Amino acid sequence: MGNTTSSLTIAAACVAGVAATGVAGIVGLVLLLRRISGSVGLAPPNPTQLAEENPSENCALVRHFPTLETRLAWRSLGVQGPSPVHVCHLDGQQFLLKREDLILEEDYAGNKVRSLQHQLAICEARRDHGETAFSELVSVGSGGSNQVVATVVHARKVGYNTGGRHGVGACWLEKDEPDLDNTLNLLSVLSFPNVSFAHDWGTRVGIRATIRALCGAWRQTTFVPMMLGGNCASGVLGQAGGLLELAEQIVTGDSPDVERIYVPVGSVCTVSGLILGTVMARQLGLKALQSNEFKIVACNVHDKYALGDRFLGFHVNPLFRFMPSTITHSVLGACRALVQLGGPDLETETLEFIKNHVEVRADKDVVGTYGGHSQLSRQAAKHYDEKGTVTHYKTGNKEKELWVCGHFVAKAFQPLVQDLESKRTGDNSKYMLWMTKSAVQPRGNLNEWTRLMERSDEVQEWANRGKAESILRPGKISINDGKPEDYRSLMTEIR
Repeated sequence: MGNTTSSLTIAAACVAGVAATGVAGIVGLVLLLRRISGSVGLAPPNPTQLAEENPSENCALVRHFPTLETRLAWRSLGVQGPSPVHVCHLDGQQFLLKREDLILEEDYAGNKVRSLQHQLAICEARRDHGETAFSELVSVGSGGSNQVVATVVHARKVGYNTGGRHGVGACWLEKDEPDLDNTLNLLSVLSFPNVSFAHDWGTRVGIRATIRALCGAWRQTTFVPMMLGGNCASGVLGQAGGLLELAEQIVTGDSPDVERIYVPVGSVCTVSGLILGTVMARQLGLKALQSNEFKIVACNVHDKYALGDRFLGFHVNPLFRFMPSTITHSVLGACRALVQLGGPDLETETLEFIKNHVEVRADKDVVGTYGGHSQLSRQAAKHYDEKGTVTHYKTGNKEKELWVCGHFVAKAFQPLVQDLESKRTGDNSKYMLWMTKSAVQPRGNLNEWTRLMERSDEVQEWANRGKAESILRPGKISINDGKPEDYRSLMTEIR
């Protein structure tokens, strides 16, 4: 089954190549992405989930929309409370941090967890209801994908805990920039036994396998391909819950109110949820995030999307609402899902909010190339590593350092710091970074080093070239004379 499934799940990569053939290929790509973006769908919780979980207490979205408790499946995935609000100090400046990277203390954390709390619960419910396609999930991304890691790690908690037909397929479509942080993500995936197969960009396939891949991804009868970055309606609703959690923290005094939230934007699932969550908070009358000056600053991490934003306003232009992985498409899908689940219709308010309160950053010198640092983001991350400190908002105690990765976080961190430096004298508005990169780099119980040596030469060479970018996380990968001890101090064993 592994070889067959492996060939099937190359679909997105194959279609990306087909798109180069012209208009027909591009149309095919869009249609397939739309098909995949709806693959998880929606489902109510099953009896086990209702018995084991308490979303009315532990999920901010359900607290404010209680009808969702019996209509939208949810799993905590081990999260036991809100992610904290901290303060970053740098060069005499201060800004706030929503520490999604600490949403789990001894497990893989980060922004992906919010999306997966609904997505994996839905997959579990549909699988247990007898939908055989949901026996195997396929997570797709690039070489340093956080989404692939998060899916593999957390799917174990809902029964995707063995290889073969009851696991998660990992499909890395293309390499990212060589970077130790990216290599560590690939190594993390290789260390877990519930990976049913691992297909990488260095494996060549023929035309017949390409056709099988396209058909399999479209039909979704033997496996479920999950959308890039976890971007789907339930994932966006999960991220909206994170924003509602922040609004609650503001109301209770566990965070000051903020006037800007900076968030890195790749698949747009997180930023779309923050947008919808802010509209929810305003509609609910929560005394938070109500300022007319409030902005969500969406910071591109992908050079191609950034190009589209500079010339066409790609992410927020209503003309592209048909296109998955745009903000407009994502928020509309989540708004309509909310109505389907018995919630309020917030579509008009959300589109108006995007027009007035969302700013998309697409500076090519900041974005650089997808999957790694630009020169400006590298400088900002290095400066933080050397001079930055983090304290708890209420206690003032020193807290865990930030992982300012070049793939995502640094490309929102740099614009935030730059904007702080240019603030008018006397401007006391609070800025916040939505901290997305997990503070824990997970490792399972398989020998990931040995499994890396079994990958294609192209992948091994990529890993060999990836150097440590941070003085806070020294380590190395050397294919010729290296050993696991060169980097394992950066990883946390997850049992």
